[in-house]
Amino acid sequence: MHRSSIIESPGSSGYLIVDANGGLNQQRSAICNAVAVAGLLNAILVIPKFELNSVWRDPSQFGDMYDVDHFIDNLKGYVNVVRELPEAVMERYDHNISNIPNLCVQAWAPVNYYLGVVHPILRDQGVIRIAPFANRLTMNVPPHIQLLRCIANYKALKFSLPISTLAEKLVSRMIERSSRTGGKYVSVHLRFEQDMVAFSCCVYGGGEAEKLEMDSFREKGWKGKFKRKDRVILPATNRVEGKCPLTPVEVGLMLRGMGFDNNTSIYLASGNIYQAEKHLVPLLKMFPLLYTKESLATPDELAPFEGYSSRLAALDYTVSLFSEVFVTTQGGNFPHFLMGHRRFLFGGHAKTIIPDKRKLVVLLQDMGISWKAFKDEMEVMLAESDRKGMMVPRVKKFNRKTSIYTYPLPECACLQHSNNSTLKLTNTADVLKSSIEPMR
Repeated sequence: MHRSSIIESPGSSGYLIVDANGGLNQQRSAICNAVAVAGLLNAILVIPKFELNSVWRDPSQFGDMYDVDHFIDNLKGYVNVVRELPEAVMERYDHNISNIPNLCVQAWAPVNYYLGVVHPILRDQGVIRIAPFANRLTMNVPPHIQLLRCIANYKALKFSLPISTLAEKLVSRMIERSSRTGGKYVSVHLRFEQDMVAFSCCVYGGGEAEKLEMDSFREKGWKGKFKRKDRVILPATNRVEGKCPLTPVEVGLMLRGMGFDNNTSIYLASGNIYQAEKHLVPLLKMFPLLYTKESLATPDELAPFEGYSSRLAALDYTVSLFSEVFVTTQGGNFPHFLMGHRRFLFGGHAKTIIPDKRKLVVLLQDMGISWKAFKDEMEVMLAESDRKGMMVPRVKKFNRKTSIYTYPLPECACLQHSNNSTLKLTNTADVLKSSIEPMR
């Protein structure tokens, strides 16, 4: 079959299929990059497929996470998007997408690679598939292609109705429970789930039983990756280098040292905490007004989300988005995307605390330090975090080195006042933009 007979949109180069892998925000990155690549290649984008991750095991697909019609409609005029390949193409490949030749594209591939290597193949074949597709496009792209990332991220991607409905309820309930601080609350992204503890290869005082449990989990999730001969595991070194996930009590001590008292309302964005019965009790004593999606939602409301880690993460993401202060403790795609969204939504005036974990570990291990001295150090750390938070990396034309998803300005600025922004919940944005004194 000739290529021209399978292309529905005149002038397009062909169809682009991508497989998005990873968790919630790695998939989001892949989607936005796919829109950019489709624009670059003048391709018709097929709604991306989500790969089943061996660790998170969430079978959710695009339509479970996002509003498909909203996505397609908001990209009209920029990139053509279809739900699936037309029948003529499927017939050509025996109705099996895996029969379509898959291109292995290097990470952070530059624009000239797509134009010089990928585009001729697309023109010749009429359809290409790129899997996996995480981080397969450089951040350094022409302005009109960068704008496509902005449109995808801030206009086209809208959480599905079940997610957005419950998320808005959780935000409203969190505001209601934060009456002592004028409806403002602190969100803490705590990465102390079992998979994170296992992957870090750090030690948390559980002795041989903990070691056996973590060894078993690592083998189940990563199939021998941590048993290779060239793999050297040094838990103590990981800790002093700030690579270990902070425990709930360590986060609590840090926040109390920074001046947040026990009247502070805190939303804990997290999966299932490792040994929660042991680790969460001290944090609750320090911050009794601590809430989670499980405590804010009813069992019936949360039941449809159980077993779907990405959908649960989307709830955490939304509640954290509208917090007065966001605290990140481990890095990763979740905080990087969230910080970018908050910068976009609140015009760059969204407070984020990024602790100096190397310094924090040294202080926490100092058994001789007084509480006053610790608090003084935390005040300095907070001031430094604030200073860095106000710094905006310089972005030169065709020479962006930072992530557009973490630092969306200036390229995305033209969308900030758009009535179609998918980030604003009905009644929450005005509350958080009020002129009440910033929380401490």
